[in-house]
Amino acid sequence: MKQIALLSIIILRIAAIDLYSQDVNYQDLALSQGIDHTFSNNTNGSGVSFVDFDGDGLDDITLGTNEDDVIHFYKNTGTGFVRLNNLIDLQENTKSILWVDYDNDGDKDVFIGAYQSPNKLFRNEGEMNFLDVTIQSNLPTADSLNTFGAIWGDYDRDGWLDLYYSARINSADQGVHRNRLWKNMADGTFMEVTNFANAGDEGRLPFCSAFVDMNNDLWPDIYTANDKKKRNTLLLNNANGLFTDISEESGAGIEMDAMCVAPGDYNNDGRLDIYLSNIATGGKLLTNQSNGDECVVIENAEETMVAMSGGIGWGSVFVDVNNDGWEDLYVSGMLISNDQYSSQLFVNDGLGAFSEDDFGFVGDTVRSFNNAIGDIDNDGQMEIMVINSAGFNSQLWKAEKPDDNWLKVNLEGTVSNRDGIGAWISLYTEDNEQTRYTTCGNGFMGQNSENIHFGLADLEAIDSLTVTWPTGHIDRYYDIQASQILKSIEGETNNGIVNIDSDINIISDVGEHDNFESEINIYPNPFEDFIIIESSLQIIELRMYDMQGRLVLQQKENVISTIGLNSGLYTLVIIDGKQKTETRKIIKL
Repeated sequence: MKQIALLSIIILRIAAIDLYSQDVNYQDLALSQGIDHTFSNNTNGSGVSFVDFDGDGLDDITLGTNEDDVIHFYKNTGTGFVRLNNLIDLQENTKSILWVDYDNDGDKDVFIGAYQSPNKLFRNEGEMNFLDVTIQSNLPTADSLNTFGAIWGDYDRDGWLDLYYSARINSADQGVHRNRLWKNMADGTFMEVTNFANAGDEGRLPFCSAFVDMNNDLWPDIYTANDKKKRNTLLLNNANGLFTDISEESGAGIEMDAMCVAPGDYNNDGRLDIYLSNIATGGKLLTNQSNGDECVVIENAEETMVAMSGGIGWGSVFVDVNNDGWEDLYVSGMLISNDQYSSQLFVNDGLGAFSEDDFGFVGDTVRSFNNAIGDIDNDGQMEIMVINSAGFNSQLWKAEKPDDNWLKVNLEGTVSNRDGIGAWISLYTEDNEQTRYTTCGNGFMGQNSENIHFGLADLEAIDSLTVTWPTGHIDRYYDIQASQILKSIEGETNNGIVNIDSDINIISDVGEHDNFESEINIYPNPFEDFIIIESSLQIIELRMYDMQGRLVLQQKENVISTIGLNSGLYTLVIIDGKQKTETRKIIKL
C-alpha cells in the first residue's frame, strides 16, 4: 500500500509539473517598463535590489552604477517605473545595495557596499530623505577596500539587525582579506566584534556570504563563498556571540572559484540547501542533511543537473517560476554566447533533479553578473531583474501569468527585528510542505523582494502556515485563500503576546539593554591608567578591543591596568558565568 501511495504521489507530481511548465514565456521588458541601465565598468557587476523602498506595497528596483554615475532608483508606479533622480547623491563603483530597517523605526534605510572606497550607511529621516550616518554610526570611513557581498541578520537574536560584509584588500599594507561583523548597539551605532566572535575568516578571498540557519535552531550561521580555491567557509553560531568554523567536518568547505551563495529549500524537506556558482568546472549544490545540532551537507550538482559545466556562473537565485510548489534555479552567467552556457534557468522536477526547459529568455546570452527577484504587478508571477555589463542593457525578465495560484507573505516583527529577517515560514498543503528562510542580501550582490513567494499550482487554499520568528515565537494561520499577500505581524495570532525563547536577551527599546548591563558598573570612564569593573554577577573574562577589532587585553581580574595603551576609543567585552556577553564603549584619555 505504501508503494502504491508513493507511486501515486510521483505520478501526480509529474502531471502537475508538466501542466504548470507550459505557457511560461519570459521576455525582457526593461525598456518598456522605464528601466534604462547598464554597468559599463568591468569589475564584476553591481548591486541589484528588488525591495519596496517607499512602503507603498509595490516592489521597486535599485541598480548600482560605476563612479561616473549615481545609483539608479526606480519607483514602481503600478504601470511602470520612474527614475528618482538624486535620491542619494553618491558617485562610486557600488556593489551591494541593501534596503534595511536597521533602527526598527518602520522605514527603509540603505547600506551601500563599495569598490575601492568606503562603504556607506544612509538613514531614512522620513519621506525618503536620507542622511549619511556612516561616521556617527561608528562604521569605518577610511577604508578603501572591496566589498562585494554584504548581508544583514540578527546573529545574537537581540531584536536588532547586525551587519556582515567582505573586505578584500587592494595592497599588502591594508592587512589581509577577511570579513567584518558589526553588532547593532540599538542606539544608532555599531561595534565591530569580528575578532571576538571569530567571524573574520581571514586570509581567504571572500566574494559574498549569507546568513543561513543550517541546523534549524534559529541562530543564524554564516556561509561564505571564497574565490580562487581558497576553500568556502561555514561558521556555526554557538548561541553565545561566538562562531565555530565547521567547514571541514560538515562537508561545506569546498575548494572552488565560488562566486555566490544562494540559499533555498529545493527539495522541500524543511532544511536550507545552498547553490554556489563557479567557473567552467561547474557549480556546486550543497544539499542539507543536518540532523539536530549536527550540520552535514553533501555536494550533488552533477546528480541534480545544475552544475552548468562549461559556463561561468555568477549571481544565482532560487525562485518558483512556474508556481508548481518547487523552487527552480536561475543562474546569471558572464559568457556572451548562444552555443555555450550563458545564463540558465534550471526547472525543478519535484523529484530531486532539474531540467533545462525552454521558458523564453530570448536574448539572455549577454554578459551578466547578478540578479534579484520580485513581482512588479503583484500577480504572483515572479520577475527577475538582471544587471548586465560591458555595453549590454540590464534586463527585466517577465512572463505573463499562467492560470495558477500562489501566496506571498510579508513579515513585520514587533519584538524581533522589524524586517523579520531570520524567520522561518512553513506552508502546508495536503501533499506538500514548503519552507522559506528570510534573508537580507542573497546570491551575488542581490536583494530579493521582502514578499516571500510560494507557488500553489491549482490549489485555491492552503491548510496552514506557520511563521517562526527569531524570538522563537510561532504565529499560526489556517485555511488561507490562495493568490493574496498575507501580512504577518509577530504575535497577532496570540492576542499580541510574543513568547520569547528563554536563551535570548531582547533589547526592546533604543538604549535599553538586559539586566546583565544594569548590574555592571565601570569607572572611571574616560580613564587614564586603570579601569574598574564592579558587578554582582560572576564575571569570568574581560576582553578589550581597539577600533580596528584587535584584541589588546584579556584577563579575569576586575581591575584593569591600561598603562601602555594608546589614547582613543576601545570596546570592553564582559563575559559572565552563563556565557552571556555585554559590551561597553570606553575611552582612554
